[in-house]
Amino acid sequence: MTVVLITAALSLTSCGDDEPKEKVTATATYNMTFSQDLLNACNVFITYKAENGRNVMEAVTSTWWTKTVTSNDFPAEFGVMYKFSTKSNAELTQEQYDLTCDLNFNVKTSKGASYSNNVTIINAPDVKKDKVVSTLDKLSGKSTGYRVSKDGIVSQANNLNYE
Repeated sequence: MTVVLITAALSLTSCGDDEPKEKVTATATYNMTFSQDLLNACNVFITYKAENGRNVMEAVTSTWWTKTVTSNDFPAEFGVMYKFSTKSNAELTQEQYDLTCDLNFNVKTSKGASYSNNVTIINAPDVKKDKVVSTLDKLSGKSTGYRVSKDGIVSQANNLNYE
């Protein structure tokens, strides 16, 4: 009887459920570049997925914008939505404008999985000055997003909520 009790006690204490679980995180970096013509013609606002899916909006004022965020809420959601509004005081004096924007997205999990993607958000070179406003209106409000599993599997997610 003593042997049975000792065996039962040892088997209960060796259960793996009592061990602390490894906390998995995913860290993403957004790097965006904007043409100077785009910034001269309009106001640029980026809403990005920050820590654990929280939405943050920022005005872009330079040709380079970058953010690094971490999430431990899976599947982790990362992405950016971009809005353009023509500046009320913009003097569109050039005959043509190069309206370009690129996103470099990188994510790495604490388990060692990683993913990288380059996306051209806007590729509108040589836009005539009378077409700048209509071109920007067509492109405003679009987004690029990603979902990341705990195992580091990344999938496109262009339907993320940015409200």
